[in-house]
Order: sequence, then structure tokens, then C-alpha cells
Amino acid sequence: MIVEKELFMSKLNEKRKIFIYLPEDYDTSNKQYPVLYAFDGHNIFLDAYATYGKAIHIQEHIEKLNLDLIVVGQECSHIGNNRLKEYAPYPFYDPEYGSFEGLGDATMDFFVDELKPYIDQNYRTKKTRKNTFIGGSSCGGLMALYAAYTYSDIYSKAIVISPYVLESIDAILKDIHHKNIQKNTSIYLSWGSNEASLMHEFVWQTKACTEIGNSLSKKGVKVLYNVIPEGRHCEEDWEKECDTFLPFLVQ
Repeated sequence: MIVEKELFMSKLNEKRKIFIYLPEDYDTSNKQYPVLYAFDGHNIFLDAYATYGKAIHIQEHIEKLNLDLIVVGQECSHIGNNRLKEYAPYPFYDPEYGSFEGLGDATMDFFVDELKPYIDQNYRTKKTRKNTFIGGSSCGGLMALYAAYTYSDIYSKAIVISPYVLESIDAILKDIHHKNIQKNTSIYLSWGSNEASLMHEFVWQTKACTEIGNSLSKKGVKVLYNVIPEGRHCEEDWEKECDTFLPFLVQ
């Protein structure tokens, strides 16, 4: 069952649609469930809402694997390039889109101070850090990564798929170095060999993700790497990872 809500994001001063997946037995049981919070919620469940007409259908994989898990997805802004601002923890410059201020902390304030309390209050969740996860792909992957090392007191595991990290790599590495990251933090970190148009771009992405993973490992974070052969930067290929990262969350 997928429920749609609208919540107010105080720091960004606007309402945003939230998609909530509840397990098949939610209404017939008294169980409490761990929760995966996700960016780009419109791309997670239903093709009808997906930006490019293809969602990853995470609910189908949860049911196939018979997992107890609630998934909460926040829809990004679709106005201009606002998604790049809201899903950027640091100011950055993109050669195609230009310069952007980073509003990622305002977005994370919503996730931590407004979204999680709302979900915990209204649904039967396991509220502890051990049972609270975060995930995303592309810019959402960058945000999930940032959340993992900045809000490790909230999230114990992060799904970081094809993260948009090249433009912020120096800030990321500096931030990780200075963070106090809680023990028992785990990150699934993946990227595809066919995401970049040129081979040297894949090499740069691999180098950046490896540097990030190594820096996190030095801080005691467990990092599971997954380089996807022929993997592209799209929901069709990210869906193929569901059966790998979902068990990682609940193991």
C-alpha cells in the first residue's frame, strides 16, 4: 500500500509530497517496522510519478524478498534547477548548469526534525537508530552519503547509488575527516561502468567513490562497494540493485 501525504518544509517554506509504502500486512498486524527514508520519492514506487517515466518499483522487491520495511520518499522540487540546490550539502559549480548554493542542510532539517517525527508519530515504526535508514541516487545519493556521516546519530545505514560527488569531492573528504561518526554505521556505495559518456569520467567517478569509501573506513564506517558492469545512470538500472541493497539494510 502506498500512501500520499503533503508536509510543510519549514526551512524551505513550502509544501512537498511524501510517498509512504506500508507493508502488505500493515493493517492486519501489530508489528513495528524499520524505516528507509529516501530522496526523489516520486521515482521510487510508481512510473506515473517518475521524472522519466520509470520508477524503481522498490515495493515489488520488498514484497518479493518478504521483508518488513516501511519506505518514505520525499518528492524533490521540479521548479527549474531547485533540485540541485536542495540536494546539495555544499555550494558547487557544474559546467553544464552553473553555480549553486547548497541548501542540503535545510533539506536535512526537514528529514530529521519534521519528517521522521511525523512518521514515527503516525505509523508503527521502530524508532531507534538501528532501524532508521536513508537512501538516494545521483544528487539524492550525495544527500544520503552526507546524511550518513553528518547525522549518524539518526541513521545507521545509507544506500548511496551513483552519487553526484565529483563537483563536491574536496568538501566531502574534508567534512568526513572532521566528523565524529557513530560506531555501527554502514554504507552501500555503488556506481555503474556506463554512467559516464567518456571512459576518463568513469575513472574519475571510481577514484572519487574509492577515496570517499577509504576515508569513511578510516572513521570506522563499514562500506560495501558495488560497481555495476554496464550500469547506466537511470532508474531502469538502479532497480536491478534493489535485491542487493534491500537485504543489506535488514541483515
